[in-house]
Amino acid sequence: MKSYIAIIILSLSCQVLVAQSVTDVIRYSSLEISGTARSLGSGGAMGGLGADFSVLSTNPAGLAWYRNSEFTITPAIFTSGITTKLSNLDDNEPTKSSRSNFVLSNFGVVVASQPSSANWKTFNFGLGINRIADFNQRFYFEGTSVGSIVDRFLEQANSSTGLEEFESQVAYDADALIGPDSDGFYYSDFENAPNAFIQRDQTVSWRGSINELTFAMAGNYKDRVLIGATIGVPFLSFREEKSYHEEDPGDGVQGNVPFFDNLEYNETLTTTGAGINLKLGMLFRVNQWVRLGVAAHTPTAFSLEDSYRTDMTYAYSDNGTPYEGSAESPDGLFAYKLRSPWRLIGSLGVVIKKHGFITAEVEAVDYSGAELRFDGFDSQERETNNEIAKTLTTATNIRVGGELAVDIFRFRAGIGLLQSPFIDENTVNSSYSLGVGIREENFFIDLGYRRYNYKESYTPYLTSVSEPQIVDRDIANNRFLLTLGFKF
Repeated sequence: MKSYIAIIILSLSCQVLVAQSVTDVIRYSSLEISGTARSLGSGGAMGGLGADFSVLSTNPAGLAWYRNSEFTITPAIFTSGITTKLSNLDDNEPTKSSRSNFVLSNFGVVVASQPSSANWKTFNFGLGINRIADFNQRFYFEGTSVGSIVDRFLEQANSSTGLEEFESQVAYDADALIGPDSDGFYYSDFENAPNAFIQRDQTVSWRGSINELTFAMAGNYKDRVLIGATIGVPFLSFREEKSYHEEDPGDGVQGNVPFFDNLEYNETLTTTGAGINLKLGMLFRVNQWVRLGVAAHTPTAFSLEDSYRTDMTYAYSDNGTPYEGSAESPDGLFAYKLRSPWRLIGSLGVVIKKHGFITAEVEAVDYSGAELRFDGFDSQERETNNEIAKTLTTATNIRVGGELAVDIFRFRAGIGLLQSPFIDENTVNSSYSLGVGIREENFFIDLGYRRYNYKESYTPYLTSVSEPQIVDRDIANNRFLLTLGFKF
């Protein structure tokens, strides 16, 4: 929880930069490669074995195991179910939300060739798209607690930077939400009722993904050493829509807070961009059964652009007469750059004759090495990157899976352990996978399923002088993949 609060405090200090923070580094660097149903069903740990299109985004050396050219396409359904509760008051009830999306997880072609050289057994090329991150979620919370988002706007207005056009300025323009006193300081009606209970709710909707265009090549030397490289071009799209509402639940003309009835504050953020990276991999065939692999992924150099806007309505009563004010911000636009962390992957594959395989991967991701670049905002850039270095650390992720072959049928299972990237947390989240498939000489079809459960906290706003509104979120993400493949 401490690390999460640190992120929000950072966002308070960077008022000009609406969304760029540690949160963005985690969101755009925490990859969950879907790829093919075979890879998903085997725990996503195919790097030690290869001959699966997903390895173009993990260990491209595995591309060299292909003996035939191949085309794959993987439609998928992603679902997200979230249970939320505003934990500031025990009497608040949990709420449930869900979202489903039909997506394309993988699309690609491998061209296999056999050079005339006796030493080089294959020299293969791959081109296609793998989905490497998915942001689609929707959640809702409601409940009663002490405090108001007006406290944030008031603190911001009375800071050294004054009114900020996407938050406190909108509040000021929304007619009597906050206003200056005779000494030039801003005040609000909530100052007269600091312990009043306010009913609140918010709907948060996230959409988007990272789809990586991959260009790969790999060679097989004497069926002993395989080397490969992928140029990755990830395309990023993220949209966040938030609608926050407060209401005075008190009885009587004045209620709990004098002159306040309700407010609504809406935020919209859209982030788009693209990047480029290089993935290098090697596989070593120890003997007929054991294969060892290693891969290094350079940081992705992203060029991103945020567009954002906010609006607010505020309703109050004065001696029984209702009033309402509203305001909206200008359209904001900000371009910046993100350098994602380095990734190192070690892999092991054990082939059990013709009966199947067992595979495992260990991945290290140094989140503290990520950087954000803001042209013309040197102090904010320095502060943000210092916070990244202090807050984040290297996370270790483990993936283990296997496949059982029975005639033309394949049965798969896997497990993943994902470590928290925060330096002061020891949380490890788990994912579980299952899969089945049919393999014919020139055709195959695979089904894969993964369930990923984790918990995290969310706060709609934060001030430095009052308790945060903490929303506990229990999240269950499900992925259903269907891969169709054709060999030629």
